[in-house]
Amino acid sequence: MSVAVLGGTGFIGSAIVRQLTARGLQPVAIARGQHPLDLPEGALFQAADRMDSQKLAAIFDEHGITTVIDIFALGMLNTTPVLAALGDAGRRYVLLSSVDVYSNYGGLLRREEPAVQPHPAAETDPLRSFRYPYRGNSRRPKGVDDALFDDYDKIIIEETALSDPRFSTTVIRAPMIFGPGDKQHRFAWAIEAVRAGGTIRVDERAAHWPNSYGYVTDVADAIVVTALDPRAAERIYNVGQSFVRTPVEWLHRFAEVMGASIDIEIVPASERGLLWERAEASDLRYPLTLDTSRIRAELGFAEPTAEDEALHKTIAAGG
Repeated sequence: MSVAVLGGTGFIGSAIVRQLTARGLQPVAIARGQHPLDLPEGALFQAADRMDSQKLAAIFDEHGITTVIDIFALGMLNTTPVLAALGDAGRRYVLLSSVDVYSNYGGLLRREEPAVQPHPAAETDPLRSFRYPYRGNSRRPKGVDDALFDDYDKIIIEETALSDPRFSTTVIRAPMIFGPGDKQHRFAWAIEAVRAGGTIRVDERAAHWPNSYGYVTDVADAIVVTALDPRAAERIYNVGQSFVRTPVEWLHRFAEVMGASIDIEIVPASERGLLWERAEASDLRYPLTLDTSRIRAELGFAEPTAEDEALHKTIAAGG
């Protein structure tokens, strides 16, 4: 088996490449090559733009690629060339999707008002009904061309790939991913608050909002498990931690790992406590959580990283 990782030099892609080489494979990391490379021994690098389907197809053929893991599929604008490159060669396609496909996300963004799903979303649960969630959304991540984010929608990519008879598709729906190399520093808010010590005043709307996370190495390993197991073809899997915590619970967990003593006070919105901006921007009646039992039951997945180790490394990296 030969595996290519599109976007294989970034935060998540490089972690996937490391997990593949740890299994004795020689993955091909494909990216534009605009940033310094930090690939493990045994990995290969090929420079290519994912919009160039002919170049991608040539790389796949040259290296006998049987499985393509796609980390940076945002919308059909930047994914149609990839699907064209997969062509009729019978390769497998592993798509990194997101928790944002589920209906709660539409409510969270205040773009629609679905019934609140209080339980972690399973793969068969309802998806949001509207499309293109970043259009007109000023809180989109930075560093990506506006046209790509205007076109962003994982639901459309999932539907298109899963319905294409030329290749088999596996869809991975991931939560917020944290760990060293995370440019969004998803846990900086908690780490900085615990380091400051004393009484942490948390916005009452955000304090008990459930959210799912996944440590980067563990998410990468889950993706690799699905890529290497033929049973995962044509399946959809949620990945991430097997438990869900609220911000208050995360603050206590980080305090425990950091050996700090904290007090937490829940304060009204008018006092602008910790996570006030998140609460202002979102409807936090809607949890953003994932049920990850399917991949554990069907493929026997279990996280390779102890949680204390994951948190210590995240703290050392600043969030």
